[in-house]
Amino acid sequence: MEPLTFVIIEDEEAHFSLMKWAIAKEFPNASVYHFQEAGTCLERLDSIIPTVIITDYFLPGMNGIEFLEVLSQKDRNIPVIMITGQGDENVAVRAMKLGAIDYLVKSGDFFTLLPTVIEKAVCKCRLEQSLHKSEKRFQDMAENTSDWVWEMDAQGKYIYSNPVVEGIIGYGCDEVIGRYFYEFFASENKEALKARIFELMAELKPIKSLDNVLLRKDGAEVIMETSGVPCLDKSGNISCYRCISRDITERKRAESFIRHLSQQLLKAQETERQMISCELHDRVAQDLSASKIGFDLLLKSHPELDFAVKEKLKEISNRLAGSINAIRDLSYDLQPPALTEMGLVKALEIYCEEFFNHFGMKVDFQSAGLNFFKLAPDTEIHLYRLVQEGLNNIRKHADTDQAIVRLVGVFPNIILRIEDNGKGFDVKARELASGDEKRMGLRSMKERTHLLGGEMTVQSRPMQGTKIMIKIPFREQNRESEEAHINHRRPSPLSGRS
Repeated sequence: MEPLTFVIIEDEEAHFSLMKWAIAKEFPNASVYHFQEAGTCLERLDSIIPTVIITDYFLPGMNGIEFLEVLSQKDRNIPVIMITGQGDENVAVRAMKLGAIDYLVKSGDFFTLLPTVIEKAVCKCRLEQSLHKSEKRFQDMAENTSDWVWEMDAQGKYIYSNPVVEGIIGYGCDEVIGRYFYEFFASENKEALKARIFELMAELKPIKSLDNVLLRKDGAEVIMETSGVPCLDKSGNISCYRCISRDITERKRAESFIRHLSQQLLKAQETERQMISCELHDRVAQDLSASKIGFDLLLKSHPELDFAVKEKLKEISNRLAGSINAIRDLSYDLQPPALTEMGLVKALEIYCEEFFNHFGMKVDFQSAGLNFFKLAPDTEIHLYRLVQEGLNNIRKHADTDQAIVRLVGVFPNIILRIEDNGKGFDVKARELASGDEKRMGLRSMKERTHLLGGEMTVQSRPMQGTKIMIKIPFREQNRESEEAHINHRRPSPLSGRS
């Protein structure tokens, strides 16, 4: 804490001595300087740097009011206490208008009141210094950060902006202040975003990591991530919003590029699966079928064969039949023909029915609202794979014999819900665990959902089952993909399990 320094301008020595005694009693470590004239005091202000000035009104040469006027002209923000031997309301009013912190009359309790008035002035001085330091700190940070720091009033008008704004959107501070925040929004989703921010302001809620697109002065778009907090007045009403916006255009471009590459990877995987499926069905399964037919013909055309040889040939034929069925099942899993020939809903109905036949787990599948959606082929196969992965996770880990699958189209989203009443798990503990092989199914589903621009949430508790909720934005196939989709739905060698 800085030491206290008091200046007393008083031409009567006796009064000065009594004031000094009263101050020393209350502030023993303070320094006290005495001047009999205001002019001499003004000459020494820069070297003394007083905490508080106590000045008499009646002084030789320059009176107290004139002293305050000079201080005001010099823009010296020093607390001043005006004292006088006679109470004069006009003098008091003029002194307070010129910045005096208080006005005291030399009455009987003057020397008792003086330390209290001085203490109040000291507290105000320190508070103002602290506030000034905070403002300076904020200003230094705001003007040297790469982020756009700004404030808007309760009506949404900019009332402050740091200079960074010009480098981000091309407008200077003077071009931004006084305009509404939404004037710089890009046209897409402008009204919805404007309404959302005003809604947050009305509810006095903070703005948290809100993505918005602004138009630069040159017409280019820049993506910003904005956070802000409301500032309230003494009545609890909003006085302003203090916000910070960060240019995330390059980050979004990079994320979009990575997402595009990942989508291309998934497409490549599906293409590879289709090729493997065709190879298994058209070559491996057919070769095995031909071998089985050969063994069966051998049995029929050579009845004279030894009984043991016949039994061995029958055993080989049965094994070939089992291998053919397994290969064809694998081929259909890799590239489900029902998806390309009958559509997503029917393909999932068939899959859930066959899942029950293979594993004995009943799947209650229902869909609604998808008749109004014309899904892109990529979206269809991803939704199909999500159901596949979800049901296989339940089969492997849930310890249950039933599951629920709901697929609903509610524009602009497609909602997929997969539930079971199995043993469940601790979601947070599972997320914190590392290297757990059981996590790969859920992780794969999350990655696939993210690549579709969607969201996936998992709710589960031990012995209370698991609920997976996936929300994917509807993406309609364009003309090019539709044409490819038509070609893709043409009959293939995989249509029919024969």
